[in-house]
Amino acid sequence: MNVSIVVPAHNEAANIEEVISSLLAQETREAHIIELMVVASGCTDDTPAIARRLSHGRPGVHVRIQERREGKVAALNEYLRVRDRRADIIVCCSADLRIEPDVVEKIVVYLREHPRVGLVGARPVPDNDPHELVGRMVCQLWEMHHQVALARPKMGELIAFRADLIEHVSELSIVDEASVEDIVTMKGFELGYLPDAIVHNHGPERMSEYFEQRRRIARGHYWLKFAFGYKVATLDRTLLLRTAIGIAFREDNFGRKALATGVATEVAARIAGFIDARIVGGKHRTWTPLSSTKVLKKK
Repeated sequence: MNVSIVVPAHNEAANIEEVISSLLAQETREAHIIELMVVASGCTDDTPAIARRLSHGRPGVHVRIQERREGKVAALNEYLRVRDRRADIIVCCSADLRIEPDVVEKIVVYLREHPRVGLVGARPVPDNDPHELVGRMVCQLWEMHHQVALARPKMGELIAFRADLIEHVSELSIVDEASVEDIVTMKGFELGYLPDAIVHNHGPERMSEYFEQRRRIARGHYWLKFAFGYKVATLDRTLLLRTAIGIAFREDNFGRKALATGVATEVAARIAGFIDARIVGGKHRTWTPLSSTKVLKKK
C-alpha cells in the first residue's frame, strides 16, 4: 500500500531533523512510502532550512512553506490540497516526535487486515523524568491515554487514515486528530489503536505549561462536541475514573501524589477549557508554543 506522510511544523528546528530521520529510517515491506512532506507554517527559525537540507537528493521528500502561521489543521489542509494522489494511506505526525522504525509498517498491515477501520493511532510514550512531579504526571497522563484507547480508540501525536476519507478538516478546530476521528466515524468507519506502534514525545516540564496544554486541549474537545456533536473517548468520565483508579492501585506514594495533582489540574483545566469553548469557540487557532515540550531526549 502506498503511504504519504505529512509533518506540520512550526519553529521545530530543535526536533525536525529527529522526526524526519526517524521517518526516513522506517523499515517496510508491505508499506511503500511514496511521499514525505513537511509543511513549515509561519516559521521564524531554521525549520525550513533543515528540512530542505534533509530533502535534498531524496525524491518524494518535499518542504512546503506557509508564510503565515494559521494552525496545524490549516497546515494539514495545505498538504491535502497538493498531496500525491497515488497514496492509499496518509500518516500525519507531530514534528516533535521520535518514531520507532516499525511504526509505518505496523499501521499498513493493520489497515490492510481491518478493512472497516478508517483511522488508526500509534501509542505515544513520553520520555519525561518520572522522578519529577510534573514528569510523573505526564507519564501517568499518557498511560491513562493508553488504557482509555485500549477500551475505545483515542488518537494522539501520530495517526494514519485511508486517503480517500479525508479531503478537508474544519480550520476552526484546534484538535486535528479528534476532528479526523469525527469525519472518519461519520463516514461509517471504525477507529483502531496500535499499542505496539510506539512514538516518543516530551510533555511539559513546568506546571504552568502542563495546565495550559491541558486547557487548550479541553477547549478543542469541548468545541468539537458543541460544534459537531462528537465526543472523544477522554470525555467519558466513567472510563477515566475507572482508569485512574487502576493506575492509583499500581503507584507508590509519590505516584499517587502525582496522580492526585494531575486529576485536580485536569478538573481545573477542563473547567477553563469548557468556558473557553463557549466564549472563544473556533477563534484563535494558534497558540504560543510550550518551550519545555521541545526538548525531546536524544536516543
